[in-house]
Amino acid sequence: MDLEQYLTLGYLQAHPVEAARHLESLDPHESAQLLKTLPVEEIASVLEHCLPVSTAKVIEELPQEVGSDVLSSMNATSAIGVLRQFDDPLRQEILDRLDNPMGATLRRALRYSPNTAGSLADPRVFTLPPDIQVEEAIDRIRTYGQKAMYYIYVIDRDGKLEGVVTLRQLLVDTSHHLVGSVMEAQITTLSAEANLEEILQHPEWSRFHTLPVVDRWGTFFGAL
Repeated sequence: MDLEQYLTLGYLQAHPVEAARHLESLDPHESAQLLKTLPVEEIASVLEHCLPVSTAKVIEELPQEVGSDVLSSMNATSAIGVLRQFDDPLRQEILDRLDNPMGATLRRALRYSPNTAGSLADPRVFTLPPDIQVEEAIDRIRTYGQKAMYYIYVIDRDGKLEGVVTLRQLLVDTSHHLVGSVMEAQITTLSAEANLEEILQHPEWSRFHTLPVVDRWGTFFGAL
């Protein structure tokens, strides 16, 4: 990385919002030339602050592989907003290059209209399977739990929501119990088809600060 790239990266990291506003004022090709040699995670972090239409234009100007990696590194809500800016053939072409879990998440979310729970849910919340011991679950949280919240959703191997467990429950129970035996199986959910009004008026917001989103078959989309 040369000095110019180093300084550019430093500015993006320190002032992502200001950098986004500046990028929006540039020609998309110029923005892409400025960004394309930087780490994809850093490109994604600043483009998340741009308007979706601006981000889409920049991604069109990036090398295909870089553009796909940037979308995979963005939060799902931002990535979906960007993908909706493309016409159907280009959107499908981009999705075809995303053969990772994020690609599957985006394909699934795009089946739902904008401002529905299915399109807005954050799929990157930390989850656990029901068939591991509590001790291993705690180790996973320590290692991979940057996105761990107070409520941790338990997902089976088919992606179905099985229940919820709190961090406190796991920390208190240091036995060899399985996560599935200490989780709460009766759980309030949001339908992936719920519109914005239905989301906001859901009565359980008075009890929970996050709610899991599932489709009619119980497939876990993420949380709001």
